[in-house]
Amino acid sequence: MSGYTTILLDVDGTLLDFSQAEKEGIRAVLTRFGFPASQENTELYHEINASFWAAFERGEIRKEALLTERFRVFFERLGRETDGRAEEAFYREQLDQSAALIPGALELCGYLREKYQLYIVTNGTSATQYKRLKKSGLDQYVRDIFVSEDAGSQKPQKEYFDYCFARIPEKDPARMLIIGDSLHSDIKGGNNAGIHTCWYNPEGKPGEAGIRADYEVRRLADIFQIV
Repeated sequence: MSGYTTILLDVDGTLLDFSQAEKEGIRAVLTRFGFPASQENTELYHEINASFWAAFERGEIRKEALLTERFRVFFERLGRETDGRAEEAFYREQLDQSAALIPGALELCGYLREKYQLYIVTNGTSATQYKRLKKSGLDQYVRDIFVSEDAGSQKPQKEYFDYCFARIPEKDPARMLIIGDSLHSDIKGGNNAGIHTCWYNPEGKPGEAGIRADYEVRRLADIFQIV
């Protein structure tokens, strides 16, 4: 027996294929606003977006600034001045429609639901995440969904996990496990919160000093051997 009673599950990159959703969404934005939907342009957006999310996770910028500034900077790099609001709104519409599951996600959630108190922990915009979770059917497997926008803080900040823990019956950190694909958001977040961590690492990325993963798996099916 694992000894766990409570499992926290990340969404994007762990249960839902956000990478594909992001690519499709950005290509639609580029086409809508008159730019080539090229690999070069989509990679440029990914680079800019990743830098803004990293700053957000470090607590350096607010969520509202992230959502508009990333597109302002992106379009500035493409040679057009904009405040980023129209581009963000259109992009959000595309994401709301995306709910592609990572293979094995539903099977894993079905298994975990029978044995544990299961919760979603995700950074993102509340309206978008709730729509995607409902469309994918994942919302039916969990007791509650904790989105960073509702919490007023985000993974990996301890304040985000304090928000979650205040709404979870289990109070013993030793009986909690977080599963996620992001070393900096999920695993470091689990470390900050004092709970056990399982790093879903399908690409076999290297770890980093100072971030401890208690478990590491390449496939979602491997998690069955842990819990």
